[in-house]
Amino acid sequence: MATATTPRPGTDDVDTIRRQMAQIRRELHEDMQNVVAGAEAVTDWRRYVKLYPWACVGAAFTLGFLIVPRRHRSMAKAAQKAAEEAVSRVQEVATPPKVEKKEKRAGLMGMLFGMVAPIAVRAAKTYASQFLEQWIAQQGGVAGLVPGQAPPAGPGRPGPAQGPPSGPGRPGPGPAPGRR
Repeated sequence: MATATTPRPGTDDVDTIRRQMAQIRRELHEDMQNVVAGAEAVTDWRRYVKLYPWACVGAAFTLGFLIVPRRHRSMAKAAQKAAEEAVSRVQEVATPPKVEKKEKRAGLMGMLFGMVAPIAVRAAKTYASQFLEQWIAQQGGVAGLVPGQAPPAGPGRPGPAQGPPSGPGRPGPGPAPGRR
């Protein structure tokens, strides 16, 4: 800052005062330039973004939150109520009527029955499948088939192999002896 000096005795007072005034003006001009440069630096927002990026993001978020008007709660409640009514109507149409289940058997007997019932059902299925297989095999035996024997030859099916292959000096397959 500019400082004033006192005039020295024995000099021309007017010239000294003029020189001091000129020096004060120069210092004042330099001081004003420094103040202007500082003010420009303080008001330059780009500088703050470069120096403090996360603080600027937080400040922008806060400012945006405060500036944006809040929704009217009555509109939000009305929309929510309408949505709930629509959902309840859809659920009424989409859900099948509920069939009341019988009360679960409680206690030790209910627990035992719950463990034994699946085993009994599996055993019954196994017995039924074995019985059915035996019955089918018996029906085939009635038709002339013996279990484990190949069915007779028919059109499109090869017959069972008959004896050793024929060759020179060996009788070939033909009519059975005694049948001609």
